[in-house]
Amino acid sequence: MIRKRDLVDLLFLIGFAVYGFGSYIGMKQGLSKGLIVSNLPFLAIVVFYLIDAVYRQRVRYMLTGTYWLCLLYIVTLAVSMLVGLRGGIPGLNAGNVLLSILLFTVPFHAAVVVQFYHRDDDGFDFSMLLLRSLGLLILINILGYAAGIRSFGHSFEGRANFPFIRGIYTGAHVLSVITLMMLFQLRDLSRRPVTVALVIGAILLNLAMMVSINSRLSLMIFLLLAMLFLTRAIKVARGLYTISLFTMPLLLSFSLLVYQVLSLPFFQAILQRVSKEDVTTFNGRSYIWNAVADWAWSDRTGLLFGNGYKGHYKLHLLDFVARLWGEKHAYNLHSHSTFTEVVVAQGVFGVVLLYIILWRGFKHYRREYLLRTDQAPIFAGLVYILFIWQIDIFCYGVDIGHAILFCMMAPLALRPEAITRRTRSLEGAWMD
Repeated sequence: MIRKRDLVDLLFLIGFAVYGFGSYIGMKQGLSKGLIVSNLPFLAIVVFYLIDAVYRQRVRYMLTGTYWLCLLYIVTLAVSMLVGLRGGIPGLNAGNVLLSILLFTVPFHAAVVVQFYHRDDDGFDFSMLLLRSLGLLILINILGYAAGIRSFGHSFEGRANFPFIRGIYTGAHVLSVITLMMLFQLRDLSRRPVTVALVIGAILLNLAMMVSINSRLSLMIFLLLAMLFLTRAIKVARGLYTISLFTMPLLLSFSLLVYQVLSLPFFQAILQRVSKEDVTTFNGRSYIWNAVADWAWSDRTGLLFGNGYKGHYKLHLLDFVARLWGEKHAYNLHSHSTFTEVVVAQGVFGVVLLYIILWRGFKHYRREYLLRTDQAPIFAGLVYILFIWQIDIFCYGVDIGHAILFCMMAPLALRPEAITRRTRSLEGAWMD
């Protein structure tokens, strides 16, 4: 007999792989079809819970303030899509807007349902379930790439282009998140020699794919964080969250230093693109970020509550960038930053909500890391997200990083008194 928790675990396990396959369908056969596919496993978990809730205890009585903050942020994201639809943003219609809103919402709620069904399960390890789900996503992409399946998203000739994921750099970010989480499996070599050997092999394969994708900023941030976690210097690092808030201005201010670092022989040997102009403008991203900064300083239209999805198109912020890059229309562009995209679309209100959510997640998982519980690996993935969300679109609603981030927040959505399972250490010993 299949237990309910086994069913929701299976659906969650395949969830991100199906999400990625939906991105491929969306690029090849149409956005709405892709969104339907991407939603399926997570939506199935939520529907299963709703049917079960007719007869069982309901999760709403166990929800925390963090859950409501996450939901409020998702609501601002959904409202921005509706504003974009009403404003006539090209490419939006009622169908794909509603499906997009569903995709913003259901992965987070599916992860909360998983927490609910395992609240009294001593053997549950959400960190491992999340790692396996993301690992399955990477596996199908590596196999698809090796089989010669062509990516229909953003891609470059001569570099690894994962087919079942949205954009080439998204693949680098997912690889970074799961590789940082896998570092916690490099332990107990004498008791787990085969497991450790397999983990090392997987890490080396991930690194090879990251180098082939050739995302300079992603690789640089990954290597820095990997060193901090491997040496455990992250335990004494102070002000990490505060520093992460200034990732974009720090990079812009020290762009020449970044160029000097990437010009070192080590990076010259593994990276394909180290021209001064390319690096110091971050492949042209600085033009976009400065345009948004000029709007926030001089114009401020919709600064408080945003201008809706693709608000930059309505404000004509990126018209000159479109001409610079040979694009006919600016609505095909995004700002290459979750921070700037949220500021323009959802305003300061949306950004502040995201700041609070990230802070709560950081504080919770840092405590789990210091206690060395089985949830410690998520801290590594979350710290990477903290540093990447300002300089890439990865965590914005339309990309898979949004789903990953909010799935990481799911353990914070249930009240501690509702969770009766015992706490386990990273090594598997009971802690209470």
